[in-house]
Amino acid sequence: MTRLETTQTIQAAAGPETSLIARGRTRPVRQIPRPVWTVGGFALAIALWWVVAASGLLPAGSVPTPVSVIDDLISNVSYYLGNAAPTVVTALEGFAIALVISLVFGAVGSLTGLLERSVSRIALAIYCLPLPALLPLISSLEGSGPPTRITMAVLFSFFPMLIGVLAGLRATPADTAAIVHVAGGGRLQILLKVGLRSALPNIIAGMRIAGPGALLGALVAEFSGADHGLGVALVVSQQKLQTAQTWGVAIVATLIGGVLYGAITAVGRRLHVDPVEGQAATTGAPGTGPLRTVIELLTPVIALIVIWVGLVLFGGASRLVFKSPVAVLNYLTSHRAAAAHREALVSDWLLTMRDTGMIFTAGMVAAFIAGCVLVSFPVLLRLGLPLLIASQCVPQIAFIPLLVAICGRGAAFIVVTGLLVVFFPAMIVIVTALEERSRSTIDVVSVYSGGRWAVLRFVRIPGAVPGILNAARISIPLALFGALVAEWLVTGNGISEAMTTATSTFDYTRLWADVVVVTVTVIVLYEIVAVLHERARRRFSV
Repeated sequence: MTRLETTQTIQAAAGPETSLIARGRTRPVRQIPRPVWTVGGFALAIALWWVVAASGLLPAGSVPTPVSVIDDLISNVSYYLGNAAPTVVTALEGFAIALVISLVFGAVGSLTGLLERSVSRIALAIYCLPLPALLPLISSLEGSGPPTRITMAVLFSFFPMLIGVLAGLRATPADTAAIVHVAGGGRLQILLKVGLRSALPNIIAGMRIAGPGALLGALVAEFSGADHGLGVALVVSQQKLQTAQTWGVAIVATLIGGVLYGAITAVGRRLHVDPVEGQAATTGAPGTGPLRTVIELLTPVIALIVIWVGLVLFGGASRLVFKSPVAVLNYLTSHRAAAAHREALVSDWLLTMRDTGMIFTAGMVAAFIAGCVLVSFPVLLRLGLPLLIASQCVPQIAFIPLLVAICGRGAAFIVVTGLLVVFFPAMIVIVTALEERSRSTIDVVSVYSGGRWAVLRFVRIPGAVPGILNAARISIPLALFGALVAEWLVTGNGISEAMTTATSTFDYTRLWADVVVVTVTVIVLYEIVAVLHERARRRFSV
């Protein structure tokens, strides 16, 4: 990730309140206390929920009223608490492990510039993995008990945590580092005495994203094998058509995510950590000569292959389950049925890419339109801001089963899944990018009778192009994740269905081929958008 992209992502993650509220606004909006806007935003959301539930526009029973959900929460409080406890424990354990790994990797990466880029690219590859598909593979190593669920929580929270650590360490103040260097300190002393302290704002911001991410990983793991947990409760209530309880479980998961988010924020304030302000990195990235570029690209690829081979040879896993890179290559090229294997793989891949494209497009378009409306009307932004913040605490997957009763199992479900999975994260980044325009430039347009739409068209949108592309980069793996989960839980086709079939028939070579093809596809798409992002950054001098 480029320095700018990392800063924009962490800024948005740090909480839109740190970057959106402190802009110039009209006096009437600024005079209203922030708690009033917060209460108003949530009250509006609950009112809309009530109207939708009572309107009869949706299938009967698909959306319960807030009162019925609250009544179920109160009546079955022991049931909810009993299932929430193991999920919270798993999420916290995974979160703690991911934090330790991120700090170690980040420290090693910051001490050697080349390793920094390699570490971040390896983390990106992990981020792009179809994690739900890895459950059978992880289970073969660790069984279906707590270790597997903790591993999933680690994988879901590792990437944002590491990016926060790397971004923070890269922003070490040059003057303070120079003082330590003059006093005889080396890179390690600079890291310990200066780097970690200056990195705290970005580390806390990364932790804010990683907390709900760890919860999401625990939920996904519980979907496929656990005795208790919110994931199990969600599946059971959905199967029994207990709509109020399904919504109750989703709300409890959201509240837990909010508590994690708030606790991390409180820790940051306790440590007197200021919000991320996009401080410029002074250590800089290493040079970008041709040889160094080739090394940077090959190092993570080689590292991933080494890890893969190491797991096969020394991981203690069954050779039936863990297939080597050579076995996967032979499966697709030299096997007697290689042509049929490729045809089936391509067919399933096309279905998943179609679903991914629909989810990505629906989420990004809706996020862009909503972002433009919010920044153009300060009142709406103030009302929507609490919901934007709360959306970072929502394990979106918890609501996917609820959409089936509303949208069915066709294209409408896929599109709404895109709005659920991609919309909020993308909108936070887009709104932040649209807001980061010079007030003086906006005033110039206003002086020449330019209204809010002129400001949006000529100032905000052109300057926000890099941020919009940044949102696209973030959304590509999210869209794939949404497509895989939708296929897994609802539609029953595409790569997810092929993986499920491969697992049940012990065709693990096909499972590994699916994982490799999907991962490579997402990384390639991610890097294509990365090139566009870098060109836009240079074009608009952001």
